[in-house]
Amino acid sequence: MVVVPYLNSLNNPFIWDDSNAIVDNPTIRSLWPLWGPLQPPRETPVSTRPLVNLSFALNYSVHGLRVQGYHLVNLGLHLLTACLLFAIVHRALTTGISNTRSHVHASLTALLATLVWAVHPMLSEVVNYTTQRSDALGGLFLIATVFAAQRALGAMHRTRWHVVAVIACVCGVLSKEFVAVTPLIVILYDRVFAFRSYREAFAVRRNLYGALAATWLVLGAILVLRPHSTIGFSAGVDPWTYALNQAEIIVRYLRLAVWPDALVLDYGVPRPLSLGTVWMSAVSIAILFAASVVALFRWPRVGFLCVVFFILLAPTSSFIPITTEVGTERRMYLALAALTILAVAGGAWLIDRVGPRLPGRMGKVLPVAAVVAAFTWVGTLGVLTTHRNGEFATPVTLWRGSVERWPSARARILYAGALAEAGDHTSAVDQLQLAVTAFPKSRSTLGRELAAAGRPDEALRELSAFIAAEPRAEDQLPARMLRASIFVEARRFDEATAEFRQLVELFPTNPGVRERLAGVLVAHGSAADAAVQYRELLRHEPGNANWQVGLAKALALSGRFDDAAAAYRQALTVDPQAAAAHTGLAAVLLETGHVDEAAVEAEAALAREPNDAPSHNILGAARAIQGRLDEAIAHFKQAIAIDSNYTEARNNLARAERQLQVPRSIQWR
Repeated sequence: MVVVPYLNSLNNPFIWDDSNAIVDNPTIRSLWPLWGPLQPPRETPVSTRPLVNLSFALNYSVHGLRVQGYHLVNLGLHLLTACLLFAIVHRALTTGISNTRSHVHASLTALLATLVWAVHPMLSEVVNYTTQRSDALGGLFLIATVFAAQRALGAMHRTRWHVVAVIACVCGVLSKEFVAVTPLIVILYDRVFAFRSYREAFAVRRNLYGALAATWLVLGAILVLRPHSTIGFSAGVDPWTYALNQAEIIVRYLRLAVWPDALVLDYGVPRPLSLGTVWMSAVSIAILFAASVVALFRWPRVGFLCVVFFILLAPTSSFIPITTEVGTERRMYLALAALTILAVAGGAWLIDRVGPRLPGRMGKVLPVAAVVAAFTWVGTLGVLTTHRNGEFATPVTLWRGSVERWPSARARILYAGALAEAGDHTSAVDQLQLAVTAFPKSRSTLGRELAAAGRPDEALRELSAFIAAEPRAEDQLPARMLRASIFVEARRFDEATAEFRQLVELFPTNPGVRERLAGVLVAHGSAADAAVQYRELLRHEPGNANWQVGLAKALALSGRFDDAAAAYRQALTVDPQAAAAHTGLAAVLLETGHVDEAAVEAEAALAREPNDAPSHNILGAARAIQGRLDEAIAHFKQAIAIDSNYTEARNNLARAERQLQVPRSIQWR
């Protein structure tokens, strides 16, 4: 029943952070040496999660970038977690000081609680969004730790189970940070289900607690050695603002846990909220938390589940800022289990109390009806999960849903990107124009889409506004490069040249900027200046054949044909297969009267690029000069067939045909 709702998810594509974590992650390309995958790239979703990165490396070694294998592993981890959760709930109901249920009753309660959790649509991200294997692995190891600690209670070989628990906890903190709360959950479980007091629990299990707490040192070392700039009190969002956002988000989590009708992949970044804006949510959360603490003392088993819910959410949904994500439904991965167990076990308790008091057969019918209703609810949740999986099938449907249900600026930007990739630039522009109000930095993306939509003047306006407002030159670079490119396309070469010159001054070691400047100078007719730029590029990387060709072209346009020929020959020394170098050299040789050599180079170019129109034109001119007019005409026609707007080839064809008809002297060069 857990697997069936996810059968339509296996072919869903990589999305969003999957690019950084998997598709563009060089550390998963090889399993050996082993420390390679265990050192994931910094500032990525796997940077502090080496075991997750290693699991992706294992996936890549078997499946490459075929997405089905990654989804299967995520689903398998989810299924294993469900099995362990069932075992924990069943054992909690049938052993220790809480033993108040028959094994049949406990099995049914544990099964229903596990199924409701396992097929709930709020968990669908963990299977569909491949990068969230971190939640799947972290959740599995946390549950495995609790399971091992639970089995150690009263076991003959308790030390073995303690070792298993500690190893699982270490693996957990190497998979996701929230697993750091595991020691607290184990201590609470022991107090509620196994011991009469905390003193008794510590007296018996202090070694286990100490070993579990020592895993905090492992996590601390990872966070110190590989800090993440978007998490923590210095990340740019104050704790109070983040906490106010969480009050609103947690209330939404609770509503979606009851009826998951409006699931969202991205809730955006923390918003500037005041207490007056979210006071009802804040008061509700405060009351629920206080009630959970009271229940822990008055009704320990109920209080345990309620307090564990808050403990599991605390690392991500309290006051420690995460600037890139104000909320995500996957944070409810294990917290939802506490709620489903509470709901199912509470329902079973209520039926036990109410059933015997009902008249006649109603007392016997009620439990059966409740079980039927529960399995119907499980089926309904499974159908909703299948529908949710369908939304992950394409980026457009996925981000459309997020925008419709929680229209954050970032969701609009990502939706616009999906629309643009699908070719709908007009709709992409509409979404970005809505995003600009809340997130002015999206003007850069809006400018790019306006340019793609053929609206250059509007694109320039948005790009210029972004550049004026952005203080960091590094962040301005893509927008300024695009603005200069728009100038080039509009043949506004003076403005393009000025833009690129400024960028070269700001980023003198960026070869891409200098290369673009050199190209614009060639188009602008400043070939000598372009040659200077190419020489500067080659000073740092003399083995770049493309830059050698660019230098040669600039020299040829400057009338320095001998130097151009030398530069082309140097390019061919670096890369003998460079067709452009053969073509350029052929043109220079033809221009300087070396017709036979020009023909040889043009033939060499065509051997590498048979559909290169300039090479056909040059070879045609050489053959015409050699008096081989039939061959010349054939090459001119071939050049025109490749490029119907090739004016020079058309003129050469006309001259060759006239010469063929009425022999006379024609100057070909």
